[in-house]
Amino acid sequence: MLTTIIIDDDEIAIFRLTKLLKNLSSYEIQIKGTALNLADGIELIKETQPDLVFLDINMSGKNGLEIFNEKDLPSFKIIFCTAYEQYAIDVIKNNPCGYLLKPIDFLELKEAVQKVFVGLSRGLKYLLMEEKMNYMNLLEIPGENILFDVVNGFISFNTRNIEYCYASQSYSVIVNFDKKENLLTKPLRELQNMFPENQFHRTHKSYLVNIYHIRKYIHAKESYVLLRCGIKIPVSVRATSTIVEDIKQKLQLGQAGKK
Repeated sequence: MLTTIIIDDDEIAIFRLTKLLKNLSSYEIQIKGTALNLADGIELIKETQPDLVFLDINMSGKNGLEIFNEKDLPSFKIIFCTAYEQYAIDVIKNNPCGYLLKPIDFLELKEAVQKVFVGLSRGLKYLLMEEKMNYMNLLEIPGENILFDVVNGFISFNTRNIEYCYASQSYSVIVNFDKKENLLTKPLRELQNMFPENQFHRTHKSYLVNIYHIRKYIHAKESYVLLRCGIKIPVSVRATSTIVEDIKQKLQLGQAGKK
């Protein structure tokens, strides 16, 4: 559900926007209230804590853009509504979700709401992911003893002590929690097949990460996972679309295996 309020000194404009929002049947939008000036709107924002605010710019009393001068407001998205195109530069400079020119076009409204809806959904998704990572850090880290081939013989590791692995040409390097590195005579893909499926995740073609050592996942232009040791491991563009669900599934498998 997307909760919203409308702040506009024109009651007819409020009525029209309310009607348009009710026609957005593909979204569950709840209008928590309306206000005819910025001062009352600020109080309404504090009271209802909406996800989205539709805000007129050219109002009697305080200009709508003065909302950026207010402090101690809850987090919310803004779509400005104005009949004056000259305000667009100020709006863009203050970086809200966008603005709509009056009279509001239904398709433009739908596109603006879609942008807000996707942004909020993505934000919640990665917030939940970070909470999941924090929870995982509190769990007992599972582990299996595995023998690995090295250049001059073999070495035994328990997988709970492995933070991540990375590719080194046709070989692989295992990095332990104590930062010690061990070169293995296997490519990363073979190494991945040897590890417990529910414990390691391929974040990148060159990296394999123990999910229990992840502190958080950061989705950005160059996404990465932050390990407990402070190391940042890149997440490929291909992996960004599935990493959240993939790690959730691995965690569930791990917990089921303990029962």
